[in-house]
Amino acid sequence: MKNMIKRLCILTVVIGLQWTVLFAQGVKITLVHLNDTHSHLDAFGPKTSSLEGTIGGIAKAATVIGTIKSTDPNVLLLHGGDFFQGDPMFNTYFGVPELELLKSLGFDAMVVGNHEFHFGPDVYANVVSTAFASGSFPILSANIDLSGYPPLQPWIQPSIMKTYDGIKVGIFGLTIPEDPAYMLGPVVINEDFPTIAGQMVENLRGSGADVVICLSHMGIYLDKILAANVPGIDFIVGAHDHFVFTQPVPVVNPAGKTTYIFQAGQFYEDIGELHFTVDNGVVTINDYTMIPIDASVSPEPGVKAIVDELKQGVVAKFGDIYNTVLSVAANDLVKVYDTKTPLRDTPMGNLVTDAYRAETHTDLAITANGLISEQLYKGPIVGADVFRSLGDGYDEETGYGFRLATMKIQGSELIKGMEIGLSQLGIDDDIFLQFSGLRFSYDPTQPVGSRVILQSIEINGAPIDPTAKYSVTVNSGLAALLGSIGISVEDLTMLSKFEIDVVDSFISMHKTLSYHAQGRILEQNRKAFWGLGNGVKNHEPLMSEILMTNAPNPFNPSTTIRYQIPIDGFVHIWVYNMLGQQVSTLIERQMTKGSYEVVWNASDKPSGMYFYRLDVAPARATDRHLMRIGKMILAK
Repeated sequence: MKNMIKRLCILTVVIGLQWTVLFAQGVKITLVHLNDTHSHLDAFGPKTSSLEGTIGGIAKAATVIGTIKSTDPNVLLLHGGDFFQGDPMFNTYFGVPELELLKSLGFDAMVVGNHEFHFGPDVYANVVSTAFASGSFPILSANIDLSGYPPLQPWIQPSIMKTYDGIKVGIFGLTIPEDPAYMLGPVVINEDFPTIAGQMVENLRGSGADVVICLSHMGIYLDKILAANVPGIDFIVGAHDHFVFTQPVPVVNPAGKTTYIFQAGQFYEDIGELHFTVDNGVVTINDYTMIPIDASVSPEPGVKAIVDELKQGVVAKFGDIYNTVLSVAANDLVKVYDTKTPLRDTPMGNLVTDAYRAETHTDLAITANGLISEQLYKGPIVGADVFRSLGDGYDEETGYGFRLATMKIQGSELIKGMEIGLSQLGIDDDIFLQFSGLRFSYDPTQPVGSRVILQSIEINGAPIDPTAKYSVTVNSGLAALLGSIGISVEDLTMLSKFEIDVVDSFISMHKTLSYHAQGRILEQNRKAFWGLGNGVKNHEPLMSEILMTNAPNPFNPSTTIRYQIPIDGFVHIWVYNMLGQQVSTLIERQMTKGSYEVVWNASDKPSGMYFYRLDVAPARATDRHLMRIGKMILAK
C-alpha cells in the first residue's frame, strides 16, 4: 500500500541529460530534501469540506519521508533552512515544535537560514536549546563566525560526515551573507563564501569524502557563483528563493566537471528525491523526482495528531482562525504578477492596500511584494490563511504581526519612493510596491531613478502634484524602512489596529471575494526587458543576446566585467548599491557590436552586494533596446 501511495503522489521527472544509470555496481544513496518551511506545520491551500488544507504540512511530508525510508536503505535527509516565521504556529511556539518534529523524522542536517536571525541570536539560541534539550541533529554553517556569541557554538557546526555502506558523504553548510534587515548582533556571516567553501571541500576530501554536498541557504544566484568557482562539490542542495527545480541546474566547475544545484520550493509543498550511485570514486545521478505534497498524500496519523494539538494552542492565543470562514474566494488571489501581460499590480497587492484604505480613508495605501508572504486560494478563506499571507512582523504583547501606520508625504518624495521600488527590476521583486488610490506606468528600460513615467501618475483620478502632501497608509514594517532609504515623511502615526485584523475585516465584508490585476501599475516596453517567465519571484530579463559576466566574484578591490553586444548603439554601464543608488558609471559612449571588458575598482566602496547594469540604446530604429543586470559581491 505504501508503494502504491508513493506512486500516486510522485511526479517523476527523468533528467534530460546523458547520465549513465548503474543498477548493479556501486553504492546507491537517496538524498531527500526540502527547504524554507517557515513553520507551516499544518496543511493549507484549497480546503476540504471540513476546512482541512490539502497542500503541504509536516504530517503529509512525514508520510512521503516514511515511505522513502521504508523502501530505500541509504537515505540522507536534508533541510535547506528558514523554519522561522510565516505561520501562526511560529507566532505561538517560535519554531520549537518544528525542530522537534524534524528531529523525530530523522533529519540528518539543516543549514542556518537568514530568517533564523530575524529576532536576534538570543531568540534563535533559546529556540534551538529548548528543542534539542533531549537530543539533536546537526545544524550547519561554515561561514558563520560565532566567536562573539558563545551560546550558539554548541549547536552550529561547519560540516558533518555520513557513511553509507563504506561510502563517505561530506556535507557543509553556507548561509547567505549578512542582510542588514536581520538582527545578527555579535554574529558575523562571512561574505567570502567561495574561499570558505574551498576550504571545506579540501577538508572533507582530505578526510576521505567520496561525495561532497553543500547545503546552501544562499539562493540560486550565489549558488551558481559557488558552483562555477569552487571545484570538488558534487551537489548544492539550495534554498532561500522558494524555487521548485523539477530538474537539477547544472554548472560546470573549474575542474571541468558538473556541479548540480537542487531546490524544492517552500512550506512542505514539495520534496526533492535524488537517487545517485557512487562507484570507484565516480558519482552518477540515477534519477531525480520532485514530489508534490498535495491532496493525493495522506497525513501520517501520529504527526497529524501532534499538529492538531498544536493548533489548539494557536486557537487559544488567536481565536478559532482555522474554522471561522471569512469569505469565499472566487479565484486564486496570487501575489505575483504575470510577465505575459503589462499589468504589474497583483490581486493580493490590490486586496491588502484596499483593506488599508477602507480602514483609514487616506488618499492612498502602499505595501511591497516582499511584505505579502503567500497567496489566498480559491474557496473558503479562514483567518489562518490571512495570517500566513501577512506572516512577517511580531508584536510581543499580542503575537500578531505588523500594525498599520499613517503619514503624510510630499508628491516629490512619493515619486522618489516609487523609483526605489523599481530599482531592482530583473533582480528581486521584494521591494516592488503595490498601491491603492494610485495608478502609474513605468519604463524598465530606463536607468534606475528615471523609470516612472511622471505624466502617468494619478492619485484618485487626478494628476500627481509634486508639491502637494498626500495622506498614506502603510504597515509598520514598511514605515520603519523609510528613513533608512532616504524617504522623508510627516506626521507618522502608529495605529492600534493590526494589519491582519484589518484585512480580515475587509475580507469579511465580501460574501464572495474576487480580486484581479486591474492595471493600477502598467509596464511599458516590457518585451524589451522581460522574458516570458512563469510568474514566479525573480524573473530573468530577456537579454540572451547580451553575454555578460564578471570575475572574480566575489572580489577585492577590483573585478573585470566582460560583455558582448550584438548591435551598434550607445552603451551605458552603471553600478548600483543595494538601495538602488548609482555609485559608478563605467561606460558611457557610442560603441560598435563586439566583445569588450571594463574594470571596476571598488577600493573606495564598502563591502556588500552591488548590481551592474549594461544598457544598449540601438543606433538603428529597427533594433531593440537591450539591457542586462548582474550581481557582484565586494568582500573586503
